[in-house]
Amino acid sequence: MSKQEDEIRRLQRLRDEQLQTRDPTAKERARQQRLVTRHRKTQKKITAKSVILDFPAKWQFMIIGALLGLLIALIINILVQAQWAQIVGGVLVVFGLVAGRVMGTIRDWGNEDWGHKY
Repeated sequence: MSKQEDEIRRLQRLRDEQLQTRDPTAKERARQQRLVTRHRKTQKKITAKSVILDFPAKWQFMIIGALLGLLIALIINILVQAQWAQIVGGVLVVFGLVAGRVMGTIRDWGNEDWGHKY
């Protein structure tokens, strides 16, 4: 029985060595590695500029209009110390919001159905 057990152990060792040298998952791991490196090369880095530029123009222009209206309102409130200056400042902020939204919508209008026209 000893010879038969030795033969079985030898065959098991031989089989294990062959499997380790052949490694059936090596091709799959190499393929996965190639796919991951290809995906990393094509993936763009996310920056603050790319995030802001991904917003539709109607939102970008609306925020810019509101900030401009707020800036003008603050300047008016600093220069003129009167009650009506605060009301005018509020109206300018709302006007900046609306004007920015309208201009942004007009800019986005060309991109909705047909792609970039400019």
